[in-house]
Amino acid sequence: MDTNKLIPLLSEMAIFVNVVESGSFSKTAQKLGVSPSSVSRSVTRLENALQEKLLERTTRQMRLSTTGQEVYSLCSDMMNSAKLAVSAAQADKSEVSGSLRVAAPKALSRQVLMPMVLDFIDLYPSVALQLKVADHYIDPIGDEVDVIIHITEKPTEGLIAKPLANCRLVLCASPNYLQQHGVPTHPEDIAQHNCLCLGENPRDRIWDFTNNAKRVSVNVNGSFTVNHSEIRREAVIRGKGISVFPEFAIQSYIASKQVIEVLPDWHVGGKYQGTIVAQYAQSKFIPGQIKTFVEYLQQRFVQDASSDTGLLGLTR
Repeated sequence: MDTNKLIPLLSEMAIFVNVVESGSFSKTAQKLGVSPSSVSRSVTRLENALQEKLLERTTRQMRLSTTGQEVYSLCSDMMNSAKLAVSAAQADKSEVSGSLRVAAPKALSRQVLMPMVLDFIDLYPSVALQLKVADHYIDPIGDEVDVIIHITEKPTEGLIAKPLANCRLVLCASPNYLQQHGVPTHPEDIAQHNCLCLGENPRDRIWDFTNNAKRVSVNVNGSFTVNHSEIRREAVIRGKGISVFPEFAIQSYIASKQVIEVLPDWHVGGKYQGTIVAQYAQSKFIPGQIKTFVEYLQQRFVQDASSDTGLLGLTR
């Protein structure tokens, strides 16, 4: 096939790759801002030009033909090369500019990242930053995100991982609540208290504690359940019970003595703790806006960790 006939097919090949990776014509259409029928016609034009059936379709499912698997692999390589070309061009820019898509959990975004992101926008006005706030796992490739920021003990394999800070879980209650109901001195005492849980799954009502070699699991109950740290924090401040928080969500309230850390010698197990890490795809050319953004976050976390009003207890 000569170049004149090949060039018009490049866009069809790109759409074909998107269809395979999303597993859906409608999802691809939504991503590209076109109709599903337009996506279907693009794939059909590619099949006609190659004179091969690439996708075997029914009303319920879709799968690659044998030829389609080979074509997809080569077209995917083409898309990766195109991304590398863009990254190479952006990496050489002296001015930090371009688009930057970042994904992060809701609570971390609202309570920690928001001022950092807004300050970054002020410093680099030529960067068009899109922040995607979601608690579910974000695939940087499939969801077309440049940087994912999450709290984890196991960073996603295959991605570059830059640690920003450490975050532990903290068990807290208000002074009034502890005065009325007593201060727990051992994890087993927690079972007698009103415990405010996330309620995302049944395991949330089992709180695990460790102290060196000692391990204790406690079944807890409470009068209020909510999977929103700010609402749960307000309930604790108002003396409704004891709850567990990521350190960044409660540290300033401990410092102001609005709440008191309970069982500080015990480590609380659970989600939303570990390393706050920024991850992005490995590439020979990392766009300048990605490198600059991640380096900026690392500096900010260090500054805030050493500040009296910042994220006390968070360290790189």
